[in-house]
Amino acid sequence: MGARRERRLLETAAPMMQPGETPEVVAMAKVGSLRKVLGEHFALSIATAVLSGGTMFSLTSQRELYLLLTDRQLLFFEADAYTGGPGKALFGVPRTHVAITEPTRGFLVKFELHIHGWDQAMTLSMPPIPPSLRKKGLKLIAGLPRVQAAVA
Repeated sequence: MGARRERRLLETAAPMMQPGETPEVVAMAKVGSLRKVLGEHFALSIATAVLSGGTMFSLTSQRELYLLLTDRQLLFFEADAYTGGPGKALFGVPRTHVAITEPTRGFLVKFELHIHGWDQAMTLSMPPIPPSLRKKGLKLIAGLPRVQAAVA
């Protein structure tokens, strides 16, 4: 993420931060399972092709979020659909209420984010490209406590 986008995100985050709170890491993550998105995309593509007589197609992708880890909380921001930069602020969670499962590493670094009081975990993955985004994602992961993954 470029310095301009990071500065814009910090400006958007300023009202959500407490006096003396310091930002540590700004990262981007994709929400949800790629396998699930591709399954939904396949069904949507078939429906679109049938309804349009084969003249149209559809594209879907995982939703992107920007995450700001401060010394006190984890803040979530939309990714702007047109520019790809940070959009509006969604919510913040105290760091003491957040934990992640041990990340699985491969092409994508994937983990589940557990928030105290939520019934379901949020599946997140860090983009592999560009490498600077992957580095920031790994730095964010390193700053969060771990929780045991639920056995299915």
